[in-house]
Amino acid sequence: MAAPFFSVVIDNYNYGRYLKAAIDSVLAQDFPRKDVELIVVDDGSTDQSREIIASYGAKVRGILQPNCGQATAFNRGFSEAKGRFVCLLDSDDVWRPEKLSSIAPLFDDPKVGQVEHFLEDTDVALNPLPQSFPAWPERYVLDDFLKGQTHWTATSGLCFRKTNLDKALPIPKDLFYYLDDFLSVRVLFDSEAANLPKVLGAHRVHGGNWCAGGYESPRKLEVDFRMREIFAEHLDRWLAEYQRFLDPAFTQRQDLEVFRRKVLYQALCARPVEAWQAWWEGFLRLRGTSFSAFRLASVLLAVLSPTLYLSAYSSYAQAGRLKDLRLRLFND
Repeated sequence: MAAPFFSVVIDNYNYGRYLKAAIDSVLAQDFPRKDVELIVVDDGSTDQSREIIASYGAKVRGILQPNCGQATAFNRGFSEAKGRFVCLLDSDDVWRPEKLSSIAPLFDDPKVGQVEHFLEDTDVALNPLPQSFPAWPERYVLDDFLKGQTHWTATSGLCFRKTNLDKALPIPKDLFYYLDDFLSVRVLFDSEAANLPKVLGAHRVHGGNWCAGGYESPRKLEVDFRMREIFAEHLDRWLAEYQRFLDPAFTQRQDLEVFRRKVLYQALCARPVEAWQAWWEGFLRLRGTSFSAFRLASVLLAVLSPTLYLSAYSSYAQAGRLKDLRLRLFND
């Protein structure tokens, strides 16, 4: 039997209330059904998820495992995938019917190891939320990442050539923040990423998302610090293996982002003295460019009032014109 063109891997843990919509969005694709393999890995759910998977019969290949975490679930699904190209879909997201047929032609170029597309942020009922999208180039190459110029989509907007994906595996079992970035960056060391600036799916934002409200939760910020450490350990190994180096601009951007999160963490924990100390240490270490001046000035607001800072940040993140203005004024 010929291998399917696409394998779609859905990871699920206690998202039975969303799972059917995710599965149905794959089965409703306008791509030939015989060329799509659908795998759902259930990571020890205790809700109705497993009954939902079973209700689809042979249309869905269900893999049931004890709760081991998202990375392990995806690793298991990838190991079982037979398709030439492997798409990821979180069980609380959905795709538009033309998703697979839209991305397939981009893989005709053998240099392309991954394709990404835009996802529309929505509420639980799939109503669109305010959002801005990056100005993607047609392709990303490794140098773009090394210079800090890549802006990745979320998990459900990613698809990989299987031969390239296999080189990135396994995903570290403790990694769940940046799981998608881990794959995208590693694959970029051997291939190019094709960017399709088209909305081909919906990303639900709800109370259960770990990625939602990441700046607002001290617990999530603590986890984020650890996830960044895990990612950095692997990135250092890849750089050494390929004898490549990060551009100073990349390092500066990363340092400024960690600085923002450390200040916010102390402020959200109601430690104003520690928040001020974190800001001052950042000021002494990171000043020197127009962008760092912008970041230092804006984060000072978090020291004074984290609530006010988060409100201002939310407005900024949703306003594409404000982002464009910042890039024109502070783009070093």
